[in-house]
Amino acid sequence: MSEQTPARTDAVVIGGGPAGLFAALTLVRAGRRVALLEAGGDMRESLCSRLVARMNGRTVRDAEKFRLQCPRCTCLTGLGGAAFHFDTNLGYISSLTRSKIETAPDGTVRSYSGLERALGSFERAQDLISQAYRIFYELGLPPAGPPQQENDSLLGDGTVFDHVDTAYSQSVTVDDSLVVIAQLKAELERDGGSVLLHHRATDIEPLTGGGFEVRADTPGGSAVFHAEDVIVGVGKLGLPWVRDLARRIGVRHRPSSRVDLGVRLEANREDLAPLLDGCHNPKLSFLNEEGHSVRTFCVCEGGRVMQYGFLDAVALDGQHCLNQPTTKSNLGILTTVNLPEGADGTEHAGAFAARVATYGGGRPVVSTVDQLSGRPAPDGPLTTSLINYHHGDLRDCLPESIVRDVLTMIDRLNTLHPGLVPGTATVAAPVVERLFPDLDLSDDLESSVPGLYFVGDSSSKIIGITYGAATGMAAARSVLHRRVAAAATTGRRS
Repeated sequence: MSEQTPARTDAVVIGGGPAGLFAALTLVRAGRRVALLEAGGDMRESLCSRLVARMNGRTVRDAEKFRLQCPRCTCLTGLGGAAFHFDTNLGYISSLTRSKIETAPDGTVRSYSGLERALGSFERAQDLISQAYRIFYELGLPPAGPPQQENDSLLGDGTVFDHVDTAYSQSVTVDDSLVVIAQLKAELERDGGSVLLHHRATDIEPLTGGGFEVRADTPGGSAVFHAEDVIVGVGKLGLPWVRDLARRIGVRHRPSSRVDLGVRLEANREDLAPLLDGCHNPKLSFLNEEGHSVRTFCVCEGGRVMQYGFLDAVALDGQHCLNQPTTKSNLGILTTVNLPEGADGTEHAGAFAARVATYGGGRPVVSTVDQLSGRPAPDGPLTTSLINYHHGDLRDCLPESIVRDVLTMIDRLNTLHPGLVPGTATVAAPVVERLFPDLDLSDDLESSVPGLYFVGDSSSKIIGITYGAATGMAAARSVLHRRVAAAATTGRRS
């Protein structure tokens, strides 16, 4: 392959998901020259063929034929990021909340926001979330209606769950996302940014005297970029690359000491309806026997469970289907596992996923709730939205503690609303989240290598669309501040 002449730019942003896009937009709006490198194609080019069929006027039945031909999702790269390639949920439209819980050093239960910790203060995190929504609306996202009335029944009598968060959120369809991403791309390209699709970053090299050399594989061969600052905003699939990069160039980091592991629970939509009455994505948490948080995660009313290849294994996620809802709903049940000193959370999560994949012959494993509870397995196929799976006994491939946590969550849900989760509901594994090594980052997401930032999933601090956008803006503002300060210093010297 030939190597293109090095391109000079003020900043290189790696990854065209929400974190990278909002970082690039912030820099371009301040007059900086930015090259955004995205490994995938444009958003429409990267969409699931089922969605493209629908948008091209095909019938639902014809569109569904495409889904049945695609048992494992590959639509996880491309401008907009994985989340915007499906109907999705932004969250926190009214205000940021502390939706997670943990055991404090004094033994009490405390709530917190991951974004609050990443950015140094709750007020700063709240302000950036508000600004992210303002920009989304500027770019064509239709504002959501007024907040729904809080569902008091989710609160129960205060004994079922240790923490309940019913913060109002906004759903976003692929049709809306296409408008937003197209507008954002157009603004970047109009005002001095370069959106370079099918450009996969392969290396970042700090240069003597400051700045960086970034290498990428492109359709035209190997390309080289020189920039003062680099913002890395790759998604979960970029984990191996980020790990290798951090080790090679000396980014200070430590093994992740906690990781989220679990399953996706799926039931008939009418069964789970009481849980979703008045709240798109209720977050219900309790502390298990070890003091670890167990919580619901990413509730998809009328959605599907999807799978994708990950770390030589397989992983699951929930898919919203707002335009074509199914007869099912699903939600994640995750345990935040605090690991002993010296353990590596990334390796631990990889082994968790690999164990399930090995048992399932390379496929996710699905059981019924009855089966997970030790009752007889049903005859015939399961009623799950997964296309390609192994019907087995999850007790044979999941840690006993995870099985216990899942059953306890189901018991508590049924205490809150009797019959909410019937024995015929399905439980699918594996689900793995928050896998990146624990990077040593400032409150602006700058690493120990000056001028190199990690945002969104790759920061190791947060996940999610609006959280990613907030971290992208925070890093970009830090870049601008540093460059203004550097220019002032140079001016004084001259």
